[in-house]
Amino acid sequence: MKTILIIGMNPHTIDYTNPEVPPGLTVEMVEQGAKRTLEKLKAMGYEAEEFLIDNGTTDLSDLAKQLKNRHYSGVVVGNGIRSLTSNFILFEKIINTVHSNALESKIIFNTSPTNTDEAVKRWL
Repeated sequence: MKTILIIGMNPHTIDYTNPEVPPGLTVEMVEQGAKRTLEKLKAMGYEAEEFLIDNGTTDLSDLAKQLKNRHYSGVVVGNGIRSLTSNFILFEKIINTVHSNALESKIIFNTSPTNTDEAVKRWL
């Protein structure tokens, strides 16, 4: 079974007042979307799990450990990390952490939680 790690922002630490965050987005909406994504990937035959990063995090050692301790066929870096200017440095750090600790994993990008399955299918 192919395994997927989805790296996203912890919905409880997102700054929903940031003008780059879609208006009206809530913790519940993010959580429900993530749950649907995991269910959809499972139904497609993938084993998928999330790794959530708190807003303001600079230490990615837990992510590095997770990537070293388990093989992932693909690692999805969510659009909520990539699309916000305020997360640019975090995005770079995540990419370098994945690149250094999961050499055989495909790095995958979605454009929204609703098309993560399509992004995964592109690479796996």
